[in-house]
Amino acid sequence: MTVAHLIAVPPFVVAGPAPRDFWSRGQAAVEFTVVIPFHSPGGALRRTVDHLAETLYAQNISFEMIAVSGGSTDGSEQSLAGLPWIRVITEADVQDKGAALQRGAAAAAGAWIGFVDVDGDAEVDPYELIECLHRAREGEAVIV
Repeated sequence: MTVAHLIAVPPFVVAGPAPRDFWSRGQAAVEFTVVIPFHSPGGALRRTVDHLAETLYAQNISFEMIAVSGGSTDGSEQSLAGLPWIRVITEADVQDKGAALQRGAAAAAGAWIGFVDVDGDAEVDPYELIECLHRAREGEAVIV
């Protein structure tokens, strides 16, 4: 699967760096990393992050979020200041969505990694992302 294909179809979930039997060994860690690449999404970034966090908490899913600027110029990353559950990555060499996806995936610690698109026209549906996670846990195809 190419990065171009990944960019075209969010949300989706893939296996992360932690082994899937990690949970059966009783070790505490992050089950789910949500990577949010962005390029000047404005207020949609904070709204999406808040909605995703509320829904993941309600579903009792252990998670982290990583927002990665792909050359954003609108200062939208400032809206995430002070949120304890998200890491914001803004690096000068990450200038497009593909590079942001790769940088976010490299920083992920979860057993599963989900990706969403906050720059698209449609609002992100957190339940669709969680459904992808459930399907991934069951070993089904996870790209929608």
